[in-house]
Amino acid sequence: MEAAAESPFKALDRIPGLRQLLLLAGLALAVAIGITAAFYVREPGYTLLFSNVSQQEAAEIMNTLGATDIPHRIDPKSGAILVAGERVAEARLKLAGQGLPRGASFGLEIMQEQGSFGSSQFMENARYNHALETELARTISTLRPVQAARVHLALPENSVFLRKRREPSASVLLNLYAGRQLDKSQVAAIVHLVASSIPGMDASRVTVVDQQGKLLNAPGDPSALGLSTQQFEFTERIENSYAERIISLLSPMLGPGSIRATVTADVDYTEREETREAWDPDNTALRSEQVAEERHAGANTAAGGIPGALSNTPPPPLVASNAANPPPAGGQPAAAAETQEARAGAPPTNESLQRTRNFEVDRTLSRTRSPVGAIRRLSVAVLVDHKRVTDEEGNVSSQAPSQQEIDEITRLVKEAVGFDSQRGDTVSVSSVSFYEAPATTADAGPGLLDSPGLFETLRSVLAGLLVLALAFFVIRPIMRSLGTGGSPAPAAVALPAGTAGVGAMPQAPRGLSYDDKVSVARQLADKNPERVAQIVRTWMHTDE
Repeated sequence: MEAAAESPFKALDRIPGLRQLLLLAGLALAVAIGITAAFYVREPGYTLLFSNVSQQEAAEIMNTLGATDIPHRIDPKSGAILVAGERVAEARLKLAGQGLPRGASFGLEIMQEQGSFGSSQFMENARYNHALETELARTISTLRPVQAARVHLALPENSVFLRKRREPSASVLLNLYAGRQLDKSQVAAIVHLVASSIPGMDASRVTVVDQQGKLLNAPGDPSALGLSTQQFEFTERIENSYAERIISLLSPMLGPGSIRATVTADVDYTEREETREAWDPDNTALRSEQVAEERHAGANTAAGGIPGALSNTPPPPLVASNAANPPPAGGQPAAAAETQEARAGAPPTNESLQRTRNFEVDRTLSRTRSPVGAIRRLSVAVLVDHKRVTDEEGNVSSQAPSQQEIDEITRLVKEAVGFDSQRGDTVSVSSVSFYEAPATTADAGPGLLDSPGLFETLRSVLAGLLVLALAFFVIRPIMRSLGTGGSPAPAAVALPAGTAGVGAMPQAPRGLSYDDKVSVARQLADKNPERVAQIVRTWMHTDE
């Protein structure tokens, strides 16, 4: 029976040198694939450098990066600029040295880049205000808690009339890092920094807001709500200060996490002002004294009165009213005579005395103003955890502290907060066993698929496997075929005696292994299938 039609592949095998050519082409293709995979592995992973930049700035950035050896490219979809992941910091530093990207952050350098020729006064003022805002934002952004800042200035035009003058104002928007806050001193520093940078600006005209929309300062807010907010913050600082003081004092003795303290402060925000004036009547001092004294003394006192006849007339004789004493001879009583003699012998005297004394009384004038924010009462509550005691067998149990220890803790707490019994302060110390959450397995962290370097690792592994597969399954068989010349001369299999008429085949060389002999037989069957079929048919007839 005739053999079937010859296949095209077998017809191609008969073309001399075609098999070797195909093997060389396959080898070249395998080498090309391996080199491509190697370069793909060596190509660095790109990371976002900048996005949402204008085309002009993107061109400047690309030109600057092109002058360096930093690998970079542009994302065709978003237009973002990408650089090698391990050189992002270096690229940003080099671009920052060139002032890129500028975006809307033009500072005072805008005054140098754009000339004033042909610009109006309004444009010059607007450009200067924008440059001033940018410089202030850059300065504020250098603070550690601040990630970014924006400053808006409201600078009115100068006027020569005092009535038309308006004070400048400013508003600051802060974008803080996650988990960071600004205390009152830092906010006040930012306010005074902005106010000191603008001529004529008062600190009360500066408003500071964070990225959450929280007003960090309330300039000129005399409302009750603003005052209550400040009072609440002040009270909270006092309470936290006392609580931290108690915990820091007792933690070395009881262990960290074994104490909880809460302080409630009753703060008096009432403003009191008292003026008092007092006099002490027992404590006096002579300040001044005036004395007027007048005395008249003389022998001739008979003449007196209004000048005239009456004044020159002697006084009438005295008449004794006592009948028991008769007057002496001469017509006058004896007593009257003695009186006249006494008056004639004693000099007359006229005295006038006036005294005026002024005394200073002790006076006390006092003005008392009570401090605002004085503590009226403190209430302190302290919780102490039970002790953990381990017995000889290793069992852990909780043990409450003794009453003596509770008293010692109470004494220490009173000393820490400045306990005042007259003020009505109270301190309560209790001992309880703290709640312990059940043990949970530790967080395994991000999964394998969430690993940031997973893609790079998989890419390298796949490229390596591809190269190995090409080497073992493509390049190695091709090299073997090329080493045997592409058509090895197989030795003829020994035929039985009855097959001599079919065509004797050469004997296989000695020293070949069983696998080599099988390979030679397969090659003979591929090249001469008709002869092999005839040989097999002859073997079958011989066996019969």
